[in-house]
Order: sequence, then C-alpha cells, then structure tokens
Amino acid sequence: MGKSFILRLCCGFMILRVWRCRLKSGAGEEFRRFAQETALPMLRRQDGCLYAVAGVSEDGGEACVVTVWRDLEALKGFVGERWWEPYIHQREAPLLAERPSVSHYKADAAFNVVM
Repeated sequence: MGKSFILRLCCGFMILRVWRCRLKSGAGEEFRRFAQETALPMLRRQDGCLYAVAGVSEDGGEACVVTVWRDLEALKGFVGERWWEPYIHQREAPLLAERPSVSHYKADAAFNVVM
C-alpha cells in the first residue's frame, strides 16, 4: 500500500480487514468453536473494532474472519505496527494448513440492518 492510501485511512475512512486461510483436514468445527469462544469475544473487547464476523466454508476447508476498524490506529492497537500481516492466535495456529492471507480495504460506505 502506498502512502496516499495510508493518509486517506488516517483521515477518517474505516478499514475493512479480511483474513482467510485453508484449514487442516477435519479442523472446521474446532475453528468454529475457537471463533465463538475466543476470537469474536477478543475482538469485541478491542477499542475501535466496530464489527467482526467469522465463518467456515461448507466443506470445512477454509475459514474467513472479516473485521471493520474505526481507523488505522485502532487496527494497530490490536495487531501492532505490522498491521498488514496476518494475526495468528496461539489457539488457532494448530488448525491452519498454511499461513493466512490478509487484505485491507478502505471502507467509506456502509449500512446497518436492524432486525
């Protein structure tokens, strides 16, 4: 990412972070438990994390975590200065078949559905 992207993030755009990884065979259910019991509660407590959702593919072979952050400083508060790298929790590491990928997007438009 270039400096212009970072400057725009610092000027008020939220950050959409998409974390994806292939899981070891048979690890889908354990990843779901990890997400429900550990990852989502941990993210809920993070200052600046506005939204988080985790999912596992139907075949249990891939996991995805999508988060929305207030700004770059909030994201850094969670993952540190190397915010562009994937964060791997010690409890999820044994479930992963490979190093996760992580992508970041400028989120300047959103809507909320109230049920």
